[in-house]
Amino acid sequence: MQWGKETVLKGDLKKQAILDTAEKLFFDKGYMKTTIQDFLEALDCSKGSFYHHFDSKLQVLTELCRQKASAGYVKYQLQHYDRPMQQLNFLLYCAMPFRDGEEKTLALLLPLTGMTDGKLVLDAVLDAQKEEFFPEMCRLLDILKEKGVVYFSLPMLPEILWDAYSAVYRRLMREAIAIRHGGGTGTAIQLIETERFLWERLLDAPFGSIELIRADEALLTISHAISRIKRMESAQE
Repeated sequence: MQWGKETVLKGDLKKQAILDTAEKLFFDKGYMKTTIQDFLEALDCSKGSFYHHFDSKLQVLTELCRQKASAGYVKYQLQHYDRPMQQLNFLLYCAMPFRDGEEKTLALLLPLTGMTDGKLVLDAVLDAQKEEFFPEMCRLLDILKEKGVVYFSLPMLPEILWDAYSAVYRRLMREAIAIRHGGGTGTAIQLIETERFLWERLLDAPFGSIELIRADEALLTISHAISRIKRMESAQE
């Protein structure tokens, strides 16, 4: 039995080693330019060893993004909160990929927007985020409702709010691509403000009490991600 546990542990370590290596390669070369052979050479492992843990490069990226969602939730858990509304705002902030420090991941995902792999990864990210963040969001909304800070009577409302959050996530990704190609920032700002307004109105919350992310921070993160993409592309020419 002990041998079995050691084997599982070694397998977990190998899987994480693949993920760590893939993250570095993806960040340095981009997803499209990175190959399975790059993984094998960097890890000095066989194809059989790689395919024992992952079916494809896409599955590696998907798992990395799931880990990012989990890391965002851990960041939320480690924070101290004075008020439930502050806690809700930070929960929503930690779920956003446009916050400060996320430019590497954003630079990795943006070039995939509109591609089949990009859609599959984004779907997986949003599924992972809902699994991590949604139950806690519902708990906080119930606390805020009991305290009289927000009000809602329809049990499906939290689900609708999360769907709206996911829709804004997708739209902001598309707007980031538009900005990369010379578009303005006005629509992205409107999206963030509209989402905030929607949450406050549907929850009957005080004006200005809900903040998913500041528009200036989101735009700066997008700008840093775009700069990183351009540097990566220049290095590959």
